[in-house]
Amino acid sequence: MNVNHLKAFFEVAKAKSFTLAAKQLNVSQPTLSMRVKSLEKRFAVPLIKRNKKTFELTEEGNIVFGHAEKIFFLLNELKKELENFETHNMIIGSTPYISNHVLPNVLLDIQEKHSNVKVQIYTGLSQEVLDKVVDYEYHLAVIGRLPYPDNIVSIPLLKTKLMFISKDDMGERVSLQELANYQIILPEKGSATRDYLIREFAARNLTITNSIDCENPPAIGHMVQLGMGGAFFPLFTIQRDVQEGLYHMAEIEEDLFVDYDLIFLKDRRSSNMVRIFTSTMKKLQRSLSK
Repeated sequence: MNVNHLKAFFEVAKAKSFTLAAKQLNVSQPTLSMRVKSLEKRFAVPLIKRNKKTFELTEEGNIVFGHAEKIFFLLNELKKELENFETHNMIIGSTPYISNHVLPNVLLDIQEKHSNVKVQIYTGLSQEVLDKVVDYEYHLAVIGRLPYPDNIVSIPLLKTKLMFISKDDMGERVSLQELANYQIILPEKGSATRDYLIREFAARNLTITNSIDCENPPAIGHMVQLGMGGAFFPLFTIQRDVQEGLYHMAEIEEDLFVDYDLIFLKDRRSSNMVRIFTSTMKKLQRSLSK
C-alpha cells in the first residue's frame, strides 16, 4: 500500500473536501483524486460516496479512515521520538589517543553549549571503529586515516607528528634505519598508526624485525618505562610524560606524520549531531595540529 495514497484519502476525509485537502497537501486536485482512486483500486472497494451532494464516506471508507487515523498518529509519534533521539544523543567512536587527549576538550565545549545532549564514547582500533560507523552503530568517529568505503564522508581534522620514545637516550633525532633492529612496541593490527609505520619502513626497504604488539596506549607507555622497547607516539600525547622524565623522546629524521579524520556515513550528512561535533572540533584544530 502506498502511504501517499492513504494520506490523500485521510486528508480528504478529514477536510470533507477534495479542494481543501489539495491545498493542505500542496498538490493539484486531479492528482489528489487519482491517489484516492488508486487506494480504492488497491482495496477493491469504494471509499467515498460520489453520487451524494454532501461529502460522505462509505462504510468501507469509515473503516479505512479509522485505521488511517491510528497509523498517522503512530507515524507522528515515531517522528517525534526519532527527532528527540537525534537531538539529544551523540554516539562517538575514537581511538584511545583521541579519546584521552582530544575529545575531552571537544566534549567540554559541546556540554557548555548543548547541555541537553547525552554523549556516549566508545574506543577501539581505527579499523574497528570504522566498521561500527559503517554498521550504523556510531553517529561519527575520529580515527587515524584509513582507506574508506564509498558511503563514508571523511573530513581531515588533525595532522600530528610522530615521535619515538624509549628508556634509552637515543639523542635528539633517530632514523628508521637505526630503529629497524630496535625492539619496537606496536599497536595491534587494525591500528592506522601501525599500518602507516609498516608502510614507511617498507618504503625504505626496511623491516621491523623485533616487535611486541599491544592494543592499549597507556600500557605501551608503561612498557617503554620498564625498558621493554621503544614506541611511536603522536607528539601531543607524550609531552607531559617527557617533561616529567618518564622516558626519553627523539624526533624521527624522516618526519613522520599521522592524519586523523572525522568520519560519518553519507546517510548522516544532515545529522544535527554531526553538525554540532564538526563545528566544535574545527575550533580546536589549530591548537592540536603540530
